[in-house]
Amino acid sequence: MSANIRQRRDVAVRRHVNKRGVHGIRLSRALAVPVTSLVVTVVVAPATLLAASDTALGILRRATAAQGDVTYSSVGSVTQSGGPYANTSTQTVLRKAGGKERIKVQDAKGTLVWVRVCDGQTAWEYHPGSGAIFARTQPPIERLRKRDLFGLEMLGANYCVSLLGTETVAGRGAYHIRIHDPTPPAHMVREVWIDQSKHVELKARSYDPFGRLVHTVALERVNFAPSFTPDTFAFEPPAGLKVHTIPKPRFVGPVDAAARQAGFAAVLPPRVPPRFGFYRDLANVHDMRGVTVLWFQYTDGVRQFSVFERKIPPGGKEPPPAAGWARTVRVGQYHFTIVGQLSPWEFETIAAGYRALQR
Repeated sequence: MSANIRQRRDVAVRRHVNKRGVHGIRLSRALAVPVTSLVVTVVVAPATLLAASDTALGILRRATAAQGDVTYSSVGSVTQSGGPYANTSTQTVLRKAGGKERIKVQDAKGTLVWVRVCDGQTAWEYHPGSGAIFARTQPPIERLRKRDLFGLEMLGANYCVSLLGTETVAGRGAYHIRIHDPTPPAHMVREVWIDQSKHVELKARSYDPFGRLVHTVALERVNFAPSFTPDTFAFEPPAGLKVHTIPKPRFVGPVDAAARQAGFAAVLPPRVPPRFGFYRDLANVHDMRGVTVLWFQYTDGVRQFSVFERKIPPGGKEPPPAAGWARTVRVGQYHFTIVGQLSPWEFETIAAGYRALQR
């Protein structure tokens, strides 16, 4: 799964649950996965049929392996299609090998709406409209690659991934890869265009569950030999604004080791929706306002959901109920919050599995 795909997934979840939070803690503080860039458009040459899904997955694996190791600058557009929030914004991306990057997004009027800066160790997110600034420790690129490679395994197991041919995007030769869901009603999920030599994502289209185009990210210009100034990847918070530091996880690793670090049993969901797999070696332990939380993540290759588990001590305060893209379940002394872009049936499948433990 590319960095661009990961950002779309994480941003979509945050939009729906950030106001309510997880266990009373805002999701932006709870999530340890960094927001990375959406970049990429403009197809010129026609595609020709080339190969099968295993070749397409091989290209996506190479794109995953290239994350953090490619230096480039780009200017592109991000278009939200249809609905009341249809709009187009401009995105400028500067990236340097080693995980350094500076991204800014401007609306159609040229107003700055979002900035991300990472010096390879610390990442800052700045939202000028609200004045909010968040800082977090950047996870090791090896961990992110491991996570994305597992996601690609699930993608290949659950979806049809096809290499349609080669096209020209932003003046570059690109592989055109199509992902669609074969389960009824079969529909398009995503299209991506990957640079043939640098393996950077040059274009992406995302579709809703009905196969309607909802999101396009497209590069209009890209330079793989840019020059950066010494302060390109430094961030100085505007005067008078508070920086909210998101604590790094206490532990990330196998689920059994995570449970030992947390000091209580890891209770994985007894039932999960079909096709979802568990990131077993990437369980997280977080300390949030004095509360220890276990974080488990599942994916089907395109969608993801998380389970946040905490133990409620005798007389402890019950966490508030969740809403939107989140559900809560109480099982004895444990409390679980399920977060993700799931259908009501999928939420109920997970919640019912937990409730069955009490019988």
